[in-house]
Amino acid sequence: MYYFTYDPRIGKLLHLEDFYVIQAYQGLGIGAEMLERLSQVFNVTCMHFLVIIWNETSFEYHARRGALDLSSEEGWHLFRFNRELMDMAREE
Repeated sequence: MYYFTYDPRIGKLLHLEDFYVIQAYQGLGIGAEMLERLSQVFNVTCMHFLVIIWNETSFEYHARRGALDLSSEEGWHLFRFNRELMDMAREE
């Protein structure tokens, strides 16, 4: 799954959701090729994706390829409002 967003400082962004290569095919360069092709096909300047904190293999894979961990490199935190909080905010 994927969707596009836009950042005025960066431009068109591709957000990847649930991007992975099944274990039997890992280590063959498939993931790197897919990421390269996605950037070419969608003509984006940047890709965002989330890696769960306990998935060290994925974290190391992306870090080796130059991906920035925004939570540490740029000091960003990802926040989410659940529906209950959005309803409470409207009431105030």
